[in-house]
Amino acid sequence: MKIITEPTPAVRWFSRPFVNSVQLQRLGAIALSSSIFVIDTASSIHIAIAVLYVAVILMSVNLFSRKGVIGVSLVCIGLTLTAFVIGHGFELYDGSFARLLVSLSAIGMTTVLALKNKSATDELQEQVRLLAQTHDAIIVRDMNHVITQWSPGAEALYGWTKSQAVGQDFRALLSPQLMTSWDQMMACLLETGHWEGEVIEHCRDGACVTVVSRCSLSLGANNQPKAILATHNDISDRKRAIEALQRSEAFLAGAQWLSQTGSIGLKIPSGEMYWSKEARRIFEFNADEPPTLTSILAKTHPDDIEIVKAAIKNAFQKAPHIKTEYRLSMADGRVKHLQMLAQLVKDGDEDSEYVGALMDVTDTRMAEEALHRSEVQLAHFSRVATLGELAASIAHEVNQPLAAVATNGTAGLRWLNRDTPDIGEVRSAIERMVSETHRASEVIRRIRAMARKTEPQKAALNLVEIIDESLALVGRELKRNKVELERGFDVEAVSVTGDRVQLQQVIINLLMNAMQAMANAKIKRRTLHLRLLHSDDGSVSFEIKDSGPGISSDRMPMLFMAFYTTKQEGMGMGLSICRSIIEAHGGRIWATSEPGEGAVFHLSLPISPWEQP
Repeated sequence: MKIITEPTPAVRWFSRPFVNSVQLQRLGAIALSSSIFVIDTASSIHIAIAVLYVAVILMSVNLFSRKGVIGVSLVCIGLTLTAFVIGHGFELYDGSFARLLVSLSAIGMTTVLALKNKSATDELQEQVRLLAQTHDAIIVRDMNHVITQWSPGAEALYGWTKSQAVGQDFRALLSPQLMTSWDQMMACLLETGHWEGEVIEHCRDGACVTVVSRCSLSLGANNQPKAILATHNDISDRKRAIEALQRSEAFLAGAQWLSQTGSIGLKIPSGEMYWSKEARRIFEFNADEPPTLTSILAKTHPDDIEIVKAAIKNAFQKAPHIKTEYRLSMADGRVKHLQMLAQLVKDGDEDSEYVGALMDVTDTRMAEEALHRSEVQLAHFSRVATLGELAASIAHEVNQPLAAVATNGTAGLRWLNRDTPDIGEVRSAIERMVSETHRASEVIRRIRAMARKTEPQKAALNLVEIIDESLALVGRELKRNKVELERGFDVEAVSVTGDRVQLQQVIINLLMNAMQAMANAKIKRRTLHLRLLHSDDGSVSFEIKDSGPGISSDRMPMLFMAFYTTKQEGMGMGLSICRSIIEAHGGRIWATSEPGEGAVFHLSLPISPWEQP
């Protein structure tokens, strides 16, 4: 198989421009040596003319290889001896023989020095040739910083051609800006033989490039500095990428500080951890304190240690995602709320790593608690206000059993005051008194429950019972407003999880709104339709439909907004509180209406899991 290798651009850079000039210089060397031979042979001048062969040897250094230079030197010696024999024969004891020895010594010493210089030059040229095959800029300059070699890579990087750059002062052409002083750079180069550093240089078009400059000192005869070989690697794009990365990291650190979110990492199975500056600040660890699982557990709130241990166990079992929330107990007694999210990333066949975020949600949790307290207080205020609206009905509900107690007590006394007391009638009267007393007590219990200011207590409740108790509290209002009640319950009992008082508050509020809407409307028949039915999505739906004027479409979007009301003395908080309560129970509330056909308020609550059909 025949392989043809095309010469690289670097090789052409050194060979192609010198083809014609080398031939001319060789012809010149031959002509010069011939002239010297003729003059030395024919001239009667008593000087060492053969010393001029030194010029031929010096010319041959740049024209021939090392062996070629030696060959030229031997030819010059041969010509010198030949000319001596022709002109003087074998006379060895006169002045001509001394001149011969001087000429031969000059030729020999020049040859030795030329060969040393050529070795250094060839080595430098070989380095340049090899380096020129890369894409870096190769620049050779003498000790006066005059450019002597300019590679194609330099042409591409800086914009000047070789002919434009060679012979120019390196500093004037590129205006290099070093990270250190020029004198310090040269001192280091002369002392150690090499120097490396970043340099900002100017191109022909005025643009600036950042390069890594690697300078090597080339030595000539007697180990004296001869030239500086420099390779320049353009790192402008890399510098811009690094600067962009640094800006990104700075922005990330700033964003983490503003959002109180830190980065964390955990390697499995080694347990090695790392975290960002913000994560360290959240835990309030010292700068020299290494992150470990043990140190995390030491900061964890005693009540949440099992939560953290469970998360660590899941991590070593390589769960794909980990999400947990726990508290930290700080040295000064403060409590921090943290939320941690982590995702598993494969790092090899056996090793894995979790990369996640750690968020300080203390302010959020404190705000949620404050909001919850406000909602509880507002709901309590709303219940008390509702009871105020029901004051007449409540008084009637309490007075009825009390009046019955008085009536039965009077009757019982009459039966006892007879000549022959009727014990049976007295017993019946007392039993009715006890029954009416229980009735009054139940009314008062319901009122006290509505008026009590307590935290919500969620439990399994029968929604039908809650509806019946709410209807009992507004029963008097229904009669006073001449509202007919129609029930359409598909179930006799349905279990939901929630707070009894809060759910009664919602139902009573909706019933009162419906009655007030119908009381202000000019309609012949006031009807309230109640429906309770199962939904296909595992929830129970309760509907309250009135026969009032309905709700206009432009008011519908604002219906559940806080402080929105159409009542002259209303606060606009009733429906907003109702929505908050229902959503806290995992349900939803909404309204539908056709103008002139009344409004329908819908409640949807999830059925308790053990009660789902």
